[in-house]
Amino acid sequence: MYQYIGIDISKATLDVFDGEKSYQFPNTPSGYKDILRYAPKGKELCFIFEPTGIYSYDLVLFCHEKNIPALIVGSKEARDYARSIKQRSKTDKIDAQVLYQYHSQIDPKRRITPRIPTPNLSARKLMQYRNVYEHYLKDIQTYRNLLESMDKEDNTLQTSLHQQIDVLGQAADVLLKEIENLLLQEEDNALHLEHLQTINGIGHKSALMLLLEIMRYPKATAKQMTALMGLDPVLKDSGTYKGKIRISKKGGKRLRQTLYLPTLSAIRYNPNIKAFYERLVSNGKPKKVAIMAAMRKLLVLALALVRNRTTFQGGIA
Repeated sequence: MYQYIGIDISKATLDVFDGEKSYQFPNTPSGYKDILRYAPKGKELCFIFEPTGIYSYDLVLFCHEKNIPALIVGSKEARDYARSIKQRSKTDKIDAQVLYQYHSQIDPKRRITPRIPTPNLSARKLMQYRNVYEHYLKDIQTYRNLLESMDKEDNTLQTSLHQQIDVLGQAADVLLKEIENLLLQEEDNALHLEHLQTINGIGHKSALMLLLEIMRYPKATAKQMTALMGLDPVLKDSGTYKGKIRISKKGGKRLRQTLYLPTLSAIRYNPNIKAFYERLVSNGKPKKVAIMAAMRKLLVLALALVRNRTTFQGGIA
């Protein structure tokens, strides 16, 4: 049996709950050692915390170095669990207590929590670059929307917005090149990138974004990957209400947006995706639903090419 420790991580502090007492330590290496010093003795420790980006990364490294098992709970999962136990208040101290209580949800057969794997510094850098790249794209779209809605005769504002779009566009291009360079530091990724582009409808940029996501979750199954991208189908029924099947949209919004146009192209030029789409439509599925299903199939196909180290063999329509 483990001695579970709930840890709520913020920029400066760690709020800790061990089942009996609450503590607060600095979010520093000395603070991590204090957790060990104050923790109840006699049992192996298991930390429970949420991944909070850069604020939790050093704690992950500490767990790896000290060989401490950890249960890393997704933010949405932790929030839903707090609601399920009717916890309405939210403070750092309470969050640590909720995370501690989460251990009761662990399947007894899975109580032997695996150790933290070796942190992938290259993957961390890639994710940081990707996050900034996505913010650039979001800002560019915001400025384009402003251009569409503003007075066309206001040359001063028009010029200012065009300049901002150009600057951000150049910065995004530089960052995308850096992302590609980082990916290609691993020899296999050059081969994967080449193989992904053999899928009709997938260009260089789409292949790059696909590969980035696949490398982000190297052990995910096809079913897990579609869920991570928010392409998994969900149905909501209640009483006499019969809902429609929709995609969950719980995952990576940017990749879904990246895949949309390649999917439309694949529906026209990729024989496998085209036949799949047309079969769904002929069976009465709405075109929008069929497109989402084709997008999901395209993602699974890309995952298969990377995992099997092969090219697309479906031919060219």
